[in-house]
Amino acid sequence: MKTKMILLSVILFLGCLSISAQDLHYSNYNYAPLYLNPANTGAFNGNIRAGASYRDQFRTFIGEAYQSTMIWVDSPVSFVVNEKMWIGLGLNMFADKTGDLGLGTSGAMGSFAFHFSLDDSYRSVLALGIQYGAIQRKFSSAEAAFFADDLAQGNPTSQDHELLRDFNTTYSDINVGLTATFKTSKYNKLQIGASVYHINNPQFFFGQGSAGTNVNPRLNIYSTYRMELTNKFTLTPGAYYSRMSNAQNIQIQLNAESLLKKGGNTILTYGMGYRLSDALQFFVGSIYKSWEFGISYDLTTSTARSFNNTVGGLELGVKKVFTLYKKPKIKVLQICPRV
Repeated sequence: MKTKMILLSVILFLGCLSISAQDLHYSNYNYAPLYLNPANTGAFNGNIRAGASYRDQFRTFIGEAYQSTMIWVDSPVSFVVNEKMWIGLGLNMFADKTGDLGLGTSGAMGSFAFHFSLDDSYRSVLALGIQYGAIQRKFSSAEAAFFADDLAQGNPTSQDHELLRDFNTTYSDINVGLTATFKTSKYNKLQIGASVYHINNPQFFFGQGSAGTNVNPRLNIYSTYRMELTNKFTLTPGAYYSRMSNAQNIQIQLNAESLLKKGGNTILTYGMGYRLSDALQFFVGSIYKSWEFGISYDLTTSTARSFNNTVGGLELGVKKVFTLYKKPKIKVLQICPRV
């Protein structure tokens, strides 16, 4: 067991030397809209929108699972010039812990978006968004075992251990994005979006005097088409493409919504997807009034299934839209009848 942990630690550490190819990864971006694209900031009907998501992956493969937690909030805060233009502000915070070495990535990103409707009925809306914030990376495990330490009977004197112990870096990050939303009918909607993370090409260092490691830009392109087929059933096909350095991710999804009772407030959500050469995806959830809950599960289909017994990632998500109504001001008018 100790030998296995040593080998896993070495492999993960070597992988971290090319950490620029790593980034947060989700199957259901419905619960991480600001992370998917800063242009989604303030793109909803209501006053405040807030949500959270959690992903757990590789729990059956390594001692410590890959865990990602994200919370976010946004709001369409103000009109600009007229009601066809408005801005959105938001905040996206996340923490990610990777494997037995406890490589942690956490950050807070402020989000701004400008929305412009091409017509008075909001049938065609364009949006541009930008995010700026700080990212921190560090190792949280002080007990990582390496071969050199093992030879020294567990004394943490190796250069690898010192490198892990001292690694703690923070850098600024910038993401940009755009979306185009078109209502093709009263109830059908097409959305096309693209975003680029790390456009400032930030760098971090593993130690004094070491060469800087670049965080390469990541491109995301996606599209969804929401179709209301009946007054109780909605179908939404979608496609997502992501590329960072030489790594790419392609996933195709088909999601549905079913109103459980005519005139009711509860909607059942469900669907399936496929991440090419990686995993089948299963989605289930519920919408109740302004609350939305979702669970997704990845069933590994790649060669990694021989290590994790096809058990992939589990995601939990929740979000809510708050609508604040102003109390009407009633002016009392007293009428005195003539006697």
